[in-house]
Amino acid sequence: MSEEEKALNRERSKTRCRVEHIFGAMYQKAHERVMRGIGLVRAKARIGLRNLAYNMTRYGYLAGAKGV
Repeated sequence: MSEEEKALNRERSKTRCRVEHIFGAMYQKAHERVMRGIGLVRAKARIGLRNLAYNMTRYGYLAGAKGV
């Protein structure tokens, strides 16, 4: 790889790493459960609740780390 390609890859990997961490944490919390249900509205609601739970957990961690 050229130096330019390495630099681009390094920049992209920073974003990719952060996003993959979120999905990995959500996967661990779900304990490999498959989301079952009928309807797009219910699926969106479940995904939204999972996102909310992750965000609340993350906020609690960051707020505790800062001593707030």
